[in-house]
Amino acid sequence: MAVESKTFSSREGNIPLVRLDLNTETRIWVLTFLGEQTKDNRLTHEFILEGIIPALQHVRQQWKAWVDADDVREGTALVTTAQTDSKIYSNGLDLERAIADPDFFDQVLDKMFHEFMTLPIPSVASLGGHAFAGGFTLAMVHDYRVMNGKRGYLCMNEIEFGAPIPHGMMTALRAVVPTNTVMRKIVLQGHRFTAKEANKDGLVDLVAEGPEYEGPAGTLKKAIELATTLRSRVVKNAWGINKDVIYRELIPNLRHDAKL
Repeated sequence: MAVESKTFSSREGNIPLVRLDLNTETRIWVLTFLGEQTKDNRLTHEFILEGIIPALQHVRQQWKAWVDADDVREGTALVTTAQTDSKIYSNGLDLERAIADPDFFDQVLDKMFHEFMTLPIPSVASLGGHAFAGGFTLAMVHDYRVMNGKRGYLCMNEIEFGAPIPHGMMTALRAVVPTNTVMRKIVLQGHRFTAKEANKDGLVDLVAEGPEYEGPAGTLKKAIELATTLRSRVVKNAWGINKDVIYRELIPNLRHDAKL
């Protein structure tokens, strides 16, 4: 298997934030959260602006280059994951820094959500461990989610510490949450969803379980398999256009102030 890798690091301190691997044979991208800045992959300014967003823009630009060159082959797709030895996909925001910056939600967090929700290729979140609060909503702005069947919870725990859920995070939830009953469990109860509960309530698409899919590495394996089945859907370059139809009412309201 031939793999091309690119690491995106912080400008200050040169801390590795994410690694983007491309399997050049299957054209499946894997974006790995490296846990070097924070062990639990907190959604800091740097992690988003200097890691995740530039990586997504790189993928977007490469897809455009393939389309322009009429070299789409069997398509492409993106999987995101924490390191496979991590118990946490993302533990949410660096809250003190986030609320200290009046522009954080609109120009940082919601900008990342916009990048995912308009990505013109399939995206799959490989949830090998916990995804809380901002990490939960990060998972929701992917097109699909695969969750470890034995470890990890999905939870919006803002209710536990008296914090309102910001505008963009609620928009991310509305993109996926199927009913008001499920939304109530998420927002008002702070329910901790196991993989099977999340699958039953329409929050994750597949549960990674069984001998072949043990642990976070097995979750990533199943996520890559799903991405591989989806990649051909972009050959005609209509994935992004049709996704815009799905999110037509949400995307214009995703961000308050910033020009998209």
